[in-house]
Amino acid sequence: MSFISACCNTPPVQAEYTPTGETVEHDGLKYYIVGDKGASQGVVFCYDIFGLHPHAYQVADKISLSGLRVIVPDFLQGNPLTMALLSDPGVLQDFKTRRGAWGYNRDMFKASVAVLHNEGTTKIGAAGFCWGAKLAICALGEDCGIKSASLVHPSMMELKDFEQAQGPVLLLTSNDEPEMNEEFAVIKAKPVGKLSYQERFPDRIHEFCAARGDFADPAVVKDVNRVVQLTAGFFKKTLA
Repeated sequence: MSFISACCNTPPVQAEYTPTGETVEHDGLKYYIVGDKGASQGVVFCYDIFGLHPHAYQVADKISLSGLRVIVPDFLQGNPLTMALLSDPGVLQDFKTRRGAWGYNRDMFKASVAVLHNEGTTKIGAAGFCWGAKLAICALGEDCGIKSASLVHPSMMELKDFEQAQGPVLLLTSNDEPEMNEEFAVIKAKPVGKLSYQERFPDRIHEFCAARGDFADPAVVKDVNRVVQLTAGFFKKTLA
């Protein structure tokens, strides 16, 4: 299990965006929440290694417009990775084995699901971007209260993640990631395979829909909106 190379050698873009949701705190943990409160369907949004970048807020807001309640846990608790930190092998190793590991983040993921449940949102999926996709598919492999997962330009994936997944998967890759056909074939062979789908964005870089995306480029925005459309549609279907 490792980062794809683009995770470590491409800086995030500088961007500004005013979120439309709200930041709340439950039991000392912070979350960004957006969308119709009490909606029956919701999404745990797992951001990339750069944390609460403006693009994370913007994409979460876009997904919520389809009637989904979206919660963004601050897994990195205000201390995301930076390009300087990514150049330190010790920091990378610590992230892979500790801070970024599923076991380290499981409780906050489950707490996010509980927050949604307490609002009346009981049909829940997970959307993960880059490293966040690792959290999303790991949650799908355990009894964490989610029914499906959207994996967008994923990193740190392992075959066993797909073998253990218990629900439908939407797999959206850029040109910087492997096509992951072998992994997706594992999902398609399961009963949940009929609701699973994959699509590749060959003209896009890793994290084009997250912190590294150039949202000033109309061509990039078109594909970002395609990801949002696919993700929202996938959850509306799999959480019905």
